[in-house]
Amino acid sequence: MSSEEALADRFRRALYLYMSEARDLDHEDEDRTIAASLSLLNRTLAEFLGGKINLATLKYRMDNMFVETGCSFPPRDVVDTLREAVLNIDVDEITSVIATLGAMPEDLVDAKGRLLDAEEFVEVQLSKGTVGRSFAFEFPALLMCLWHVQAPGMWPLRYGPLVDRLNKEGLMSKGDPPQDMVDYMMSVRHLEEATAAGRYDLGRLLPLIDEDLPTEEECVEGSASQGKASLDAGEWDRALRWYDLLLAFRPGNAEALFGRIAAYEGKGLRMMALAEAEALVESLPEDLAAHRKLLSLYKERRMIPEHNREVRRFRAIMEGRRGELER
Repeated sequence: MSSEEALADRFRRALYLYMSEARDLDHEDEDRTIAASLSLLNRTLAEFLGGKINLATLKYRMDNMFVETGCSFPPRDVVDTLREAVLNIDVDEITSVIATLGAMPEDLVDAKGRLLDAEEFVEVQLSKGTVGRSFAFEFPALLMCLWHVQAPGMWPLRYGPLVDRLNKEGLMSKGDPPQDMVDYMMSVRHLEEATAAGRYDLGRLLPLIDEDLPTEEECVEGSASQGKASLDAGEWDRALRWYDLLLAFRPGNAEALFGRIAAYEGKGLRMMALAEAEALVESLPEDLAAHRKLLSLYKERRMIPEHNREVRRFRAIMEGRRGELER
């Protein structure tokens, strides 16, 4: 098992412990506040990048949002860095740099290029004496926050303790700051996908990953049990979280996929349920229960061509199986 896989395993089991003790519920209000903040800042940033508002207005709104979210978002170091930049660097120069480098990158290669440009810009400012040495570490975090505001699911925030942990695990190159941040973003994306962790869960789970954690089998059984209990209680979103975690432990698990279908139906999201049913049939092409569930959803949506195609697909499998038995 690689260092990254071993770390993902510990994060998965830590997430199970975290959720089984309902610690995630303690952050529900904070997460809703941050989500609302992201939406507002996304519009504000779009106005800035489009030239409709100036940098001072962007700073003012980010400061306000920091206060309104109880100092949760944007991160304090980002707010402080933007304040330092606005106060100490020529306004036209810093406006141009943030407008250029703060726009969302196309990919990680583009992101590294922007971080290299940021590194060069900071070195010039250091030589002028306009900013302190710590600005070299803080300015990339500001850019990453601006990218995060534009696409939260793609561009993670820089979180110092998580950077330290990834360094400790040998998952960052060390010595090349722009590449370090690219390594960090790649690792965070992988960990979130491999663990079913929410957007800000990894940082919250850090204190748990070195504790005595439940075994993988305990987590699998517990996730399935908790998912069913949440369905029975009509807690659709919580059921989805439990089944996401179960899938992180056991990709393609039929119980989890059936559970997700039921949760989406409970939420009234029929097309999401249909997409899950199609994934279930793809995973279990010969499963009669999966086949019937998909047919019922097609029938409900009056998707006759899709319904008939699925009937033909399954009939061909059954006829092929009968042919094999007759040989």
